[in-house]
Amino acid sequence: MMGHGPQKTLWVAVMDGAKALIYRNAGDAEYPVLKLVEAFKHEGEASHDIGSDRPGRMADQAKHRSALDEGDPHGEAEAAFLAGAMEALNAAAKKGDFDRLLIYASKPALGVIRPHFSAELGERLLDSIALDITHEPVDQIEKRVHAALS
Repeated sequence: MMGHGPQKTLWVAVMDGAKALIYRNAGDAEYPVLKLVEAFKHEGEASHDIGSDRPGRMADQAKHRSALDEGDPHGEAEAAFLAGAMEALNAAAKKGDFDRLLIYASKPALGVIRPHFSAELGERLLDSIALDITHEPVDQIEKRVHAALS
């Protein structure tokens, strides 16, 4: 146990495009004990349920009709979900709910969430690690946190 100064509150965020788990460390750096603070789940719809039945059409200069790219409705829904989870983390950082933060996220999720880091969150961020561990048991995540803090 660290004997210097007040105990720092560590939060650990574990995210991918479908799930975001926010934990508070109730232990210490040597023996992390993660307690769930909040869980966000993205109930993903099938792409055909999100988008329209067929791409839109646009007349081009030669009087032909071209199909328009629909984009990636599934990816956009996941990005919106992750942005919502980051809003909650940014609000918690602003309120001072945690002093330090570790983020584990899949590579695509990290790419989406990084632009959403507020100044307050950035000051508290120990590391953001490209690992998709949302399906790992809590004791495995605690071992990863211990290694990251060592």
